[in-house]
Amino acid sequence: MNWLIASSDFFLYVVLAFLAGDAVLRFIPSEKKPLIEVPKKWLVLALASVPLLLAPPVIQLILLLGDSFGLIQAVIDVITQFRTGQSYVFGVLMAVAWLIVVWRDGSAGLRTFWLVLSVLNVAYASHAASIADWQGFTAHALHFLALVLWAGVLIHIAWFMKDGRDWRAFLKWFTPFAVAMMVILIGSGIWLMLFFVAPEDYASSWILPYGQLLLLKHLSIVPLLFAAFINAALSRSDAPNRSWLKVESWLLLLVLLITAFMSKLAPPHNINETFRLEGSAPFVEWFAGPQYLPVQAVWTPNIDGFLMMAIGVIFLGLQWLGYRKQLPEWLSFVFSLGFVAAMYSGFMFSFLF
Repeated sequence: MNWLIASSDFFLYVVLAFLAGDAVLRFIPSEKKPLIEVPKKWLVLALASVPLLLAPPVIQLILLLGDSFGLIQAVIDVITQFRTGQSYVFGVLMAVAWLIVVWRDGSAGLRTFWLVLSVLNVAYASHAASIADWQGFTAHALHFLALVLWAGVLIHIAWFMKDGRDWRAFLKWFTPFAVAMMVILIGSGIWLMLFFVAPEDYASSWILPYGQLLLLKHLSIVPLLFAAFINAALSRSDAPNRSWLKVESWLLLLVLLITAFMSKLAPPHNINETFRLEGSAPFVEWFAGPQYLPVQAVWTPNIDGFLMMAIGVIFLGLQWLGYRKQLPEWLSFVFSLGFVAAMYSGFMFSFLF
């Protein structure tokens, strides 16, 4: 069930990013963006999917409580007493209102209003909000908003662009916009991480599933930033490089995917206690052998770790080569995944827990 819930969260994030891109680009004059054509029915279908994508965690909670209190009472309790249920009700109402705005060709301002409320609704149901109240809510909202705004505009440009005219005019505003989103994303990400993992326990948290995904998320940001740098600074032509725009969009979707799965795992507030209850993450024993309490990560440089990190750097170089030689975009994306996998292996080989 957790896989289904995490998958539904990922598709919800993609839908909100798609809708965010629509809202942002409606504020931009036509002479400052390429020609983009998104059929209205795609926006309507995206909004119609929101109630379905929000449903899995609510269904799980209802089934869990239904055995003890009965189905009707469980539904009432979930809707009235749990953030998950309240978020579902708010989310459905907002999706309906937003759909009406889209159906009637409403303004960019109204679309943005419902986008911001939807992002706040996601933040309200987050782990951070339940643990750290307003600070956690604010950090998650900023983090998620920056991610969907950046990804949303990129999705529209990479996949729905019909004409690359006014590309330079587009880059003049989108490059600082993307940089601002990146700064907010990284800053709010560090803020969020501190709610769950103390800086001195960062490496020790890798023994747990949450810590593993946190490491993978951080590593995946490196090829994402490299792709963004290529698109913003190195593509000097007056026509967009659609292949590399797609690579950047895929890498942003990868970050969204990891974020979705992280949201369904227990954060390691107390690493030893979480390890005692849940055990180690998959592959940890393969890298570092059997694990025992207390958990304490120790940096132990070795040839295996060094070689894997060197391979990771080579993959990053291959990503650059993919741009220089105009290799297929899927191959450049595979090089990015290779960097993440190799660097992950290098770090795991380099620590004893």
